[in-house]
Amino acid sequence: MNLFYDPSLIALSQLIDNADKSLPAHNIVVDYDGEVIIDPEKKFAGVNISRFKFCTQINDAVNSDTTSLMDLFDTLRTAYNGTNQYIQMNGKLKNVA
Repeated sequence: MNLFYDPSLIALSQLIDNADKSLPAHNIVVDYDGEVIIDPEKKFAGVNISRFKFCTQINDAVNSDTTSLMDLFDTLRTAYNGTNQYIQMNGKLKNVA
């Protein structure tokens, strides 16, 4: 999913659906070009999560709760647009950056 080219709730939901279900929580990051990546440490060996523009941690339940999914989407868009100092994380989301 890319927040610059095609930001959508459907794309975010599909991204979460494709995550490894055996993990209790997932790191979700926003890169500087708007790319949203779930569990980047599994895709890119040795990557340091702090190198991304924004990082948060979610669980699979976010996808089954429309409000949480919308909150996550808004949080990711806000972080990408550079206004992350105003982000207020939902209780189901945890900032790990």
